Amino acid sequence: MAGYWFCETAQGEFRIALTRWAGADRVGVFYEDEVLGCYDTAEAALSRLIQGDTHGPSCGLDITRLPLPTTLSGWVFAIRAGP
Repeated sequence: MAGYWFCETAQGEFRIALTRWAGADRVGVFYEDEVLGCYDTAEAALSRLIQGDTHGPSCGLDITRLPLPTTLSGWVFAIRAGP
């Protein structure tokens, strides 16, 4: 079952999702449709996001000032439709 975690904020949506990067399966961190980084696990991706260790969004948003949930259980898990 394929899916992703997301968190909707007043400034936009963050997602943590399985992605294909440089020929390997990785976990991407996204703000809206912008890739902020790729990591080995969803937990590592969330940790880096919360610590401010990802690329920043091009809009200049300071992620460290957002009240993002610090565990994946605080994010909404959505099942990705498709084949």
